[in-house]
Amino acid sequence: MNAAADNALTDVAQLVFAHLLEPGEATRKMLAESANLSFPTVTVALSELTGKGMVCELRREQGARGRATIVYGISEDAGWILGVDIGSTQVSFSARLLNGRVLAYGSRQHEGGAGRLGDMAGELVAQSPILKAMKTPPLVVALALNQVVPRQLARADRPRPLALEIAEMFVAASKLPRSIPFLLENNVNCAAVAEHQDGLMRGYSDAAYMQIGVGIGLGFFADGALIRGGQGGSGELAQIPVSWSNAVASGVDAIERKYGSVGLMQAASNSFFGSKKPSSPEELFSMAADGNEQAAALMTEYGVALGRIAAAATTILDPSVIVLGGGLTRNEAFAQIIIEEFQSRNRDTRIGISKKGSEATVLGACLLARDLAISQIVERFYKPLSARPTLMPRQAETSTI
Repeated sequence: MNAAADNALTDVAQLVFAHLLEPGEATRKMLAESANLSFPTVTVALSELTGKGMVCELRREQGARGRATIVYGISEDAGWILGVDIGSTQVSFSARLLNGRVLAYGSRQHEGGAGRLGDMAGELVAQSPILKAMKTPPLVVALALNQVVPRQLARADRPRPLALEIAEMFVAASKLPRSIPFLLENNVNCAAVAEHQDGLMRGYSDAAYMQIGVGIGLGFFADGALIRGGQGGSGELAQIPVSWSNAVASGVDAIERKYGSVGLMQAASNSFFGSKKPSSPEELFSMAADGNEQAAALMTEYGVALGRIAAAATTILDPSVIVLGGGLTRNEAFAQIIIEEFQSRNRDTRIGISKKGSEATVLGACLLARDLAISQIVERFYKPLSARPTLMPRQAETSTI
């Protein structure tokens, strides 16, 4: 397969390729109309793209006058990308061709702790038989991390960010070359990208995704672009103080520690005694459904609080829609409490529950990897989802993949 550096397309070929990307397949006539080019110009561009292995003939359709019309699409030789989720409960990867076809997928559960997560994810990729058989490395690798990803990974006045350390562990364990682009992004932002491109946020220029699980975070789009903030820490809802009173301590990650799944289970541990104490949020919700008053009271307390946090976020951002995701939102009754509290305070912003489940993050990482790869191929003819992605410094190395 061709690496991005080998493409070196002319401007007109870049333009035609860009117009082929969204529909996935098109005829010469369709491309000429879309790109506002003459039929002969498109023919020359397609010849160049076909010669470089970027575009291929998908099929021929018989026309009304007996002539066969060629339908073109993105070639499987155009390259591939890799998205990796290094999360708080699992590591997973998805490898896809630039045309969208899934090459390989892998996932492994873990019990937390940042110490070996990069190694674990890298080993998962390195052990994939399909990826081992690939003759060229991916065009781009995107890593979704359950950490803040600073815009500047190396600053003399700051300690090395944990996100960079985890990423470096991954690169070493995966045996992928450092000479390719490695994009680092927060996991909630990746999930937001998945929702925006192919979920409940699709079609909205201003939209937000709120993750509610072990952590609490927000990813959002404004005017169609992913917003990362000046330092890379936009949407870090965990840092909201748990109290505005000087008499009440509010440490780091106060809201998250209080109202995430760990905080919920700590509250349950303090409320229940003996053998009936729930061991998981799912068990707590089940007890509430069976009529346990203590469990129902905790559900209401935490659901209302999370609904108010969501309402506070939308007051600042004013999105057209907010989508709730993460482990705690998968319980329909608990999610409904959040929604009702939110709607009692905000009737203008639509609210919904993500249908993507635990694979939203790795899907978003794939989309960001493809986004960067396309940006490098078609340059000025493509508006990227993330205008200034955070990339690891490149190094010239060899690879076994």
